[in-house]
Amino acid sequence: MNVLVCAACGRPLTEPVRLLPELPERPGRDGPPTPDGSRQAPPTVPRGTYAVDPEPCGAPFVPHPDPEWCGNAVPGVCVSDPDGPGCLMSAGPRDTLVVHPEDTRGHLLGNPGVHEVGCCGRPGRGGPNEVCGGCGIPVATEFSECYGPYETHFLPDAVRVEAAP
Repeated sequence: MNVLVCAACGRPLTEPVRLLPELPERPGRDGPPTPDGSRQAPPTVPRGTYAVDPEPCGAPFVPHPDPEWCGNAVPGVCVSDPDGPGCLMSAGPRDTLVVHPEDTRGHLLGNPGVHEVGCCGRPGRGGPNEVCGGCGIPVATEFSECYGPYETHFLPDAVRVEAAP
């Protein structure tokens, strides 16, 4: 088992997790209603695991060169280009480490510099929306809006993988 730790201060950022051989296929977008009536999509990875996402993830977003393209700008979600035809694509980092958001509870804080509005969760379009609870540097983006998968992506340069104690 491993723990993801902050590259800047060494603070643990996750519960113990084990590496999956590949990122599982993202589940469908309509999760069951929660007790308060909101909807949350199913998680991409099970609790206690993590995987490497080789695709670009998150901000910044740029127009796709093909105006007919309609792919995913954030995990599982297409984003229309507000300034022109077509959709945006992610130009964010590759090889982010994807964990179940519940494996980060108590380790991360919300990024005060990112203000997002979602109906059921955090859309993750504003860049890293989670910071290290120790030193405050941006380390991850939580995607928890109802129309996309439920997952947290750690920036590859912001974390280290260490053996769990």
